[in-house]
Amino acid sequence: MENRFDLYDLPEGHEERFQAKLEPRLARARRLTRVFRWTAIAACLAAVLWLGSRTRSPFWAANSPEAVYAAYLEQVGELYHLLVNEPGDETVDREAVLEELTHETIPLYDQLPEEMPDQEKIAVLKEYYGGILDEAGQLKKELNRKKQ
Repeated sequence: MENRFDLYDLPEGHEERFQAKLEPRLARARRLTRVFRWTAIAACLAAVLWLGSRTRSPFWAANSPEAVYAAYLEQVGELYHLLVNEPGDETVDREAVLEELTHETIPLYDQLPEEMPDQEKIAVLKEYYGGILDEAGQLKKELNRKKQ
C-alpha cells in the first residue's frame, strides 16, 4: 500500500504550516538541551570542588578513630618538622605556641567511652582535632610566608 504523500502533491502552504508548528518545539528542545548541558557542567564542577576540599583535609581518608588520631599526630609532626628547619630566635616562641595548642595530658582519643559508636567517635575527633589543626595552620601559614 502506498502512502498518500507518495501519490499526490502536498497541498499549497503545507510545508510552511508544518515548519510553523515544528519551530516552537525545536526551540523548546534546544532550551532544554542547553539547560541540561549547563546543569551537568555545574554538577561536575561541584563534584570536583567537593572532592578537592575533602582531599585537603588531613582526615579525609580516616574511617576509624585510630586513623583520625594518627592523621592528627602526623600533621602535628609535620608542623614540628617545619619549626625545626626554621632558622631564627622566633622558633622557640612558635614552638611554645605549638606545644600549647597541641599538648594533651590525656589525649581525647583515650578519653572517649568504649560504648560510644565508632562513627560518633570519628565525628568528635575530627571536629576537635580539626579545630586544633586549623589554629595551628595559622602558624604554618606564617612560616611559609616567612620563607618566601
